Amino acid sequence: MKHCSLCGRAVTEIEYRVFPRPNKPDARGLTVCHDCQRTKPRCAVCQTPMATERADLGICAACLREGLQCRSCGKPVRGKFVIINGNDGPYCENCMRAHPACDLCGAPANIGAVTYADGRVTCQRCAQTAVLDPREAERLFEQVIDLIGGTLGLRLNVRPRLMLVDHARLVELARQSAAETGHSSEKTLGLFTRMGRKRVIYLQEFLPRIFLIQIVAHEFAHAWQGENCPFLGDPVLREGFAEWVAYHALAQLDAAKKTAQMLQRRDLYGDGLRQLLQVEQQAGIAGVLQLCRGS
Repeated sequence: MKHCSLCGRAVTEIEYRVFPRPNKPDARGLTVCHDCQRTKPRCAVCQTPMATERADLGICAACLREGLQCRSCGKPVRGKFVIINGNDGPYCENCMRAHPACDLCGAPANIGAVTYADGRVTCQRCAQTAVLDPREAERLFEQVIDLIGGTLGLRLNVRPRLMLVDHARLVELARQSAAETGHSSEKTLGLFTRMGRKRVIYLQEFLPRIFLIQIVAHEFAHAWQGENCPFLGDPVLREGFAEWVAYHALAQLDAAKKTAQMLQRRDLYGDGLRQLLQVEQQAGIAGVLQLCRGS
């Protein structure tokens, strides 16, 4: 019987995954149980789960032994490096100083970066995965909503429609609702609004696919709150629930890097998500929904 390399628990064949070394595919990989896959921090370079006590640098011991390369310029990292969002990097200090930060992910916008008419800059990675066709955005929108309904049982009496808008328009809409939500309008990438029977989820156009999925799920959760717990006042619970829904949608799509970033956030979004995952562990999905309805 196999044992998890991180927690030592005995696991059956369906309870673990093997993480091979990217540069040594024939070497024996790390055996990681499902619980550690979900809860342990990931190496920023190889995405292998790490023991919590070894996660200070954000990079596993094996990658440090093999040597690091800057994810932006590809050169060997000499000296200090930067990890973004807890698991994206490493980036050398020179690239961080020499290039503007991507408006979406924060990475250095180096070769292949795209500058939009409003001055926003995105890195090559975000630009390459951007959803440019409104029909593709609509298809993903419907898929995410159906996924949430099937996974968490969240359905609406009035289904919102999708509207793609430019950054300036989204900022204007966000400012109008900022008094209620307390959001920073400049950083808003999506927004749910309701007026009478009208329900709309606004998204910033040209979002990378993974951002679009996350934000659609987050804003759909706010739409569900509007129908089921409209007077939910606790901002940590309100935003934590929306992140919890997005987390489950991304987990269903095996977006391990993105879900790990969500868990590492140290703000009301991350705090709320971790709290609701604990509630789910103790009382299941029904317990999370009841907590929101009861609040």
